[in-house]
Amino acid sequence: MTTWRPWSRTCKAADDVLPRHGLTYSVLLLVRVASLAPRRSIDEWADAARGHGSYLASAIDLEASAVSLADCGLVSLTDPISLGPQLAGIADLGDTVTLQDVARILLAAAPPPWLRLAVSAGSVTRAYIPAEDLRALLWLEPELDRILLDAYAQLDQQDQEEIRKRVGDAAELVVLAALQRAGHRPARVSQISDSYGYDIEVRGTSIDRIEVKAAGPTTRGTFHLTRNEYAKSLQHGQQWRLVQVVFSSAAFVADELNTSHVEGVFQLAAGTLQKVVPPDTPQFAWEGSALLSPPDTAWCSPGLVLDPDFKCPGIRSAAG
Repeated sequence: MTTWRPWSRTCKAADDVLPRHGLTYSVLLLVRVASLAPRRSIDEWADAARGHGSYLASAIDLEASAVSLADCGLVSLTDPISLGPQLAGIADLGDTVTLQDVARILLAAAPPPWLRLAVSAGSVTRAYIPAEDLRALLWLEPELDRILLDAYAQLDQQDQEEIRKRVGDAAELVVLAALQRAGHRPARVSQISDSYGYDIEVRGTSIDRIEVKAAGPTTRGTFHLTRNEYAKSLQHGQQWRLVQVVFSSAAFVADELNTSHVEGVFQLAAGTLQKVVPPDTPQFAWEGSALLSPPDTAWCSPGLVLDPDFKCPGIRSAAG
């Protein structure tokens, strides 16, 4: 009896198993022949799949597909090769299995880095999907959005928080670089404690306290505000301000960020928070954080000039 031992826990490169039509078809072939007879090596396995497939199989690199499955822990390179639980379940479906079933498994095994950003509030924003990847997935229409939503639902919540943190960190670094370019000596107090209620502090004749929010093309003007941040905005008055850095969709899949990935930097007009946050009453009080969407007219220029030499690690690396 073969004991299941995954080759690796996580996929080395999500791009390798993005469920393109050709890859998905090749995986289906490999699964089918693995369930028919033992396969001792990748070459033997790929040859068997090639023999059972249509003429399209001859144009697919089945060996590379098999290696990608091993890299993602979906098969174990034992002797004989052993299918993991997910692919074994596909094999059990027999002739009723569809390419969409296989695509779901591939997305779950190696979620593309943009998935956590493209899905929000139960809908898919395709602007966050790189054009090449989107073209490769269009064969899944009209079920594409549903398949992506289901894949997102399986993501680890802690991992999603890490992605959000990377986005926020990148926004803070953009503002820090702009302040340094202007000759200031900003302190990134968010690295010290969340209790400050803002992210960056610039000391001079007065103290400039800056809370930095990040956004993408479709979330511009919207942000989460914690109860502590709101309290500090009231406490410090004109010395506290909120700045939002809006990134382009390309920023979320780039290996390195620069100023070309920043669509704009905006500041919330003084007094806006007091207008949009309802006061506490005996019947209502908010705790934790709130999602705010001030009107477009509430945003103005923060008076910051981006550093043209700015660079920082890409958000994409968080999914690696």
